[in-house]
Amino acid sequence: AFSSSEVVLMGANTSSLLSEEIEEMARESNLSPKEIKHLYKRFLKLDRNQSGTLELDELILIPELAMNPLLPRLSTFFDGVNFTQFVRLLSVFSENADVSAKLNFAFRFIDMDDDGFISHDDVCKLLRMLCGDNIKEDELKEIACIIIKDADADNDGKLSPQEFESCGALTDISNLLSMPL
Repeated sequence: AFSSSEVVLMGANTSSLLSEEIEEMARESNLSPKEIKHLYKRFLKLDRNQSGTLELDELILIPELAMNPLLPRLSTFFDGVNFTQFVRLLSVFSENADVSAKLNFAFRFIDMDDDGFISHDDVCKLLRMLCGDNIKEDELKEIACIIIKDADADNDGKLSPQEFESCGALTDISNLLSMPL
């Protein structure tokens, strides 16, 4: 079930937001009404087929995404989203977003197989996306082993969300996942 604002926002013919919808999204997302209005204008420009959702071919119109080696992974989060979902996803990048929300997003982003853990294979896939063919396979695997080993408190060969959160290298995650919206 969707809230009334989600139903309105999912329609293809939506050309404006009601102030109540803006206020509700502002409360739920930690974004300002001004930021939500800005995102809405951007969403409408990106939604070229006016379906009320963003498709991969529309997402690659964002220059920063088109050139990003992580586009295949990003698309799993953003492909097919309506405006309400778009706001929820982007709100994690707000400077006002809760650090735990940022960590949760980062964890889900790295957990490529979506099994609730970050494995050696998950890290290898991420590193391959980032490095392309500029790193040898054995070096990539060695880096992945070091990353997992350094944060794997219970020595089970994978990272739980708790181990990921307590990883010393992530203390500045809020800055890494912040951008002007």
